[in-house]
Amino acid sequence: MSTRIAPRSRIDEPRMRRAVPTGSRPAHPIQPAPFRWSRNETLPHVDSPSRIPQPTRAGVSLGLPDAEQWAATLARAIVEVVTGARQAPQLRRWLLPELYGALTAVHLSPCARGTRPVHVRTCSIDAATTEAAVIVSTAARTYALALRLEAYRGRWMMTALELA
Repeated sequence: MSTRIAPRSRIDEPRMRRAVPTGSRPAHPIQPAPFRWSRNETLPHVDSPSRIPQPTRAGVSLGLPDAEQWAATLARAIVEVVTGARQAPQLRRWLLPELYGALTAVHLSPCARGTRPVHVRTCSIDAATTEAAVIVSTAARTYALALRLEAYRGRWMMTALELA
């Protein structure tokens, strides 16, 4: 489990600069390689579409709510908690105790109301586990969250969180 939810400091990161070419022309001219379609090759046998397993969404077979909508709502609520627009006890039911303790210790600069999820991407690990990356925008700045949701007693429980 990850309880690290503090934004990363960019002050300590060294800046990388690109090397600027000294001359206007490269030492060895680059010749484009000719490309030709080979019409003699045959494609390998592909299974019929009915035999290819179709991807399933996490939690559908367990009767859980849609993980993508749930991740977006939970990420928005987390940003509201760390910026002071929402009280932390409202999220106690949906977080592991370690995550809840770490979340209540983080306080970022307050923002105006009006947080909204901009982009949500989910990846189903199995039927009971999914991971999501959510971008949440406020009036002042944009936050990126990575979270892991696991099925627990018919609902989603957040078991890992990264906030940047």
